[in-house]
Amino acid sequence: MVTVSEETAVDYELTAKIATEAFALANVHFSAERIKWLYERSFGCGTTVLAAVEDGRKIGQVALIGQSVCVAGKVHPAVQLVDLFILQAYRSAQLVRKLYQEVETFCARRSIRYILALPNDKSVLLNARFLKLSPLLWLPIRAGVSLRQPTSGRIGHSGLLKAMTPQQAVELFSGFGCLASENGSHWDAESLFNRLDDPTRAYAVHTTDNLLLVSSERKTSGVSYAALCAFFARPSADIAGGEVDDLVRAACRLWKRRAFVYVGTNSRLPKLPGVPLPARLRRPILVQLRDTCSDGHEVRFDRFQLIDSDFA
Repeated sequence: MVTVSEETAVDYELTAKIATEAFALANVHFSAERIKWLYERSFGCGTTVLAAVEDGRKIGQVALIGQSVCVAGKVHPAVQLVDLFILQAYRSAQLVRKLYQEVETFCARRSIRYILALPNDKSVLLNARFLKLSPLLWLPIRAGVSLRQPTSGRIGHSGLLKAMTPQQAVELFSGFGCLASENGSHWDAESLFNRLDDPTRAYAVHTTDNLLLVSSERKTSGVSYAALCAFFARPSADIAGGEVDDLVRAACRLWKRRAFVYVGTNSRLPKLPGVPLPARLRRPILVQLRDTCSDGHEVRFDRFQLIDSDFA
């Protein structure tokens, strides 16, 4: 008999092994080290793993990463669904339904207001059918090439996060915290540092007086580029378009890459970097949401970027 319940002590080595086997893709390999960081520290609100078990053996799961989102001037508890998988031999509509039912029960019991997901193609309809998640945003993949122009004097800092002490990083981030009046994921200096303190990835931070950019190096289909993971504006500051360009150039210079990619939306920016790639090349990323306190679809986010998911 298969049961689904909260996993009180996650075996990260086992979880990584099962996840890699379940996805069964040549380019997908789960790291126990990164799963541990992601579940325990990434968003600063902990993670609940709902595990499917048969005769004492874990055969699947869904993870609910706790986070906070700002909507209409208030900060609300939320979870983001990640790492939903079931071993091939145990897959069934009944087990999928059990996992989703346990997600709904958990959120009701903990008074979780919002449920978020960035689903793959297989999960889109399942999320909608079993958990009533609706489309919130479609995020185009934007890309461009940084021209080798001299950087203006607006750049205040540009360097690797790991070259800074935690205290230095938090001090730098402290001026760019998110206001509750800005709809989207809630970040303060400490939670942003925890999100970037990933033991398996390297990030860089670039600032002007009014704007902060988090970047990283990535490779897709053999092409390396600077990934623009998130922009954060200083509260009440007026952002000039040139500041965005300066930060993009600083990121490309640090990573020694001409190409850059940005996935997200941010109403504080006067313009978004790059141009949207045609959908035939790279389809936009879907963000789904459910407001457990309302059947309406009136929620709108002013800002959602790669840093707000586990993709960055």
